[in-house]
Amino acid sequence: MKLRPIAFTCWLLSDPDKIPAADRYADVPFYGRYFPRQDDFRVDLQHVKSQSAASLRYWASVVDLCDESIRIYPADEGGRDVFALGSVIVKSSHLHNPGNGQHITEIDYSYADANGLQAVAIAKSILKDVRVPEIFFSGKINSRQVLVQERLPGVSLTVAWPYLSQDQKEAFKQQAREILGQLHAVKPTDGRRARSHVVQDPNILSNGRIHALEGDILFSNTNTDPDMSFMHNDFTESNCIVDNDRIVGLVDWEMAGFFGWKTAGEVHRRIRTPQKEHFANANLSEERLREIMFWNDLYDAGVSQY
Repeated sequence: MKLRPIAFTCWLLSDPDKIPAADRYADVPFYGRYFPRQDDFRVDLQHVKSQSAASLRYWASVVDLCDESIRIYPADEGGRDVFALGSVIVKSSHLHNPGNGQHITEIDYSYADANGLQAVAIAKSILKDVRVPEIFFSGKINSRQVLVQERLPGVSLTVAWPYLSQDQKEAFKQQAREILGQLHAVKPTDGRRARSHVVQDPNILSNGRIHALEGDILFSNTNTDPDMSFMHNDFTESNCIVDNDRIVGLVDWEMAGFFGWKTAGEVHRRIRTPQKEHFANANLSEERLREIMFWNDLYDAGVSQY
């Protein structure tokens, strides 16, 4: 059954109780959609960004609420699952318990979480009409790294995509480019001249956080850009929260940093989005291939237009 384009508003899709049967993500009702309810879990504000003993016990109780029923993204061993708990998103590996005496080394997310925290602060000062999530907690719970952040109302562009007309898709891409242009206007203020994340991770090339190809693109020997600026660096459809034909939120800032437009565009084309060669044996029509790769050319318009 093909879903027809609609005059899109997120409330048609964000309520898990009203998901159309043919929805691509109907079997994962909490993925990429949030319709706030009065009885939703909400954090106790006295514990926000606190590492006191009482607060750590509180955040441990929050992690305990996260089980398979609300897991929206199961990670590989060493990574963190993602849970949708009422008004918050929780990232934690607490369900990963290898047996038989095995020991699985968790990827070091401390720099990623610190990077996201600082990137969100920068983005808040720039984006007036686009929300970014509050970070409520970042730290270790039972020796595992946990991040708790705000869950923004609306639906991800990935969830909305099958319901959109071609004009709506083009409009969202234009909005995304305008947001990128706003971010790109921000230059580093600390004198850094080489490409880097906001918070530099000394082990970024070896700790499993990024693909080796991404490391080559970002941190080659010629790792300087004449237009080095603040970039989200993970501007996928799944990270755009939309409502009423507008991008109203942008999430997942842990890859943000100071890079040139072309460098961020290369990461986007080669790492973040599908590659045409991946579908060489899939016998897909050119129209279907264009649809799959619609977001690939996000950076191609050039920053000078924004």
